[in-house]
Amino acid sequence: MICDVILRKKAGRYIAVAKDYPDVVVEENSREKAIDLIKVHLLDYLTKEIELIQVEVPLHNSVVNPWIEKFGCFKDDLGFEDLQAEIEAYRKEVDKDESLK
Repeated sequence: MICDVILRKKAGRYIAVAKDYPDVVVEENSREKAIDLIKVHLLDYLTKEIELIQVEVPLHNSVVNPWIEKFGCFKDDLGFEDLQAEIEAYRKEVDKDESLK
């Protein structure tokens, strides 16, 4: 597992804070010691002090895709194929103009 750690130097000491777990903080005289110690504290915190779980939150107002109700509305439209052909011709024309630039 990769954890982001914010490491800073203040008043000659190194302070390491686990970004996603702000309860995990160490302060040491050397950078290396601070890094080593934050790893130990993170491991202890994640395995002994907390439990990581995932929960499903049921939304009362479900997000509905607004396009779903329109899906297939042109299936019986006799002019739809003509429209598609016009769009394709226009795109080819635009692509041709772009390639000339």
